[in-house]
Amino acid sequence: MENIVESTKSITLSFKTTAEEKTALQQIANDRNISRSELIASLVYAYKNNYDFIGKTSPKEEELKLQLKDIEKENRKLNLAIENAEHRIEMEQKTNRKYIKKQLEMNKTIFDLQDELKIAHAEISRLNDVLNLNKENHSSDYNSELLYSSIGSLILSGLTLFLIPSIFKS
Repeated sequence: MENIVESTKSITLSFKTTAEEKTALQQIANDRNISRSELIASLVYAYKNNYDFIGKTSPKEEELKLQLKDIEKENRKLNLAIENAEHRIEMEQKTNRKYIKKQLEMNKTIFDLQDELKIAHAEISRLNDVLNLNKENHSSDYNSELLYSSIGSLILSGLTLFLIPSIFKS
């Protein structure tokens, strides 16, 4: 069997504090359902191996500070990257709006030209119809006029061929 040594706590430790700190410690102790002296004793025993770092930062705190600096540096880089990305997006949107405006203007021009082309095509069709009607009405006149003028020019050329040698002989 083990020998259990019971010891009673009979020595009092004290320290000076302000009234506000005493009230805050009492409130913490009340929240935990323990006495103020039990709270302080538990705090002392919990940190009894860390007294070397009183007034200094512990290695773990130093490591955490370095990690925090690294994280803050990364956050600054990310914020800068976000700002750059937002600026690029804004510039691309501005360029896209410019191209869309030009495209809309070109589409309007194309539609206007298509309308003009339709009008011109209709006018050409109308003029072709008029020409076909005139051609049908005057085709016999033109053919007979052409025939008579051709015959006339042949007769004149033949007469000229007979008369020219007689003119040069005399």
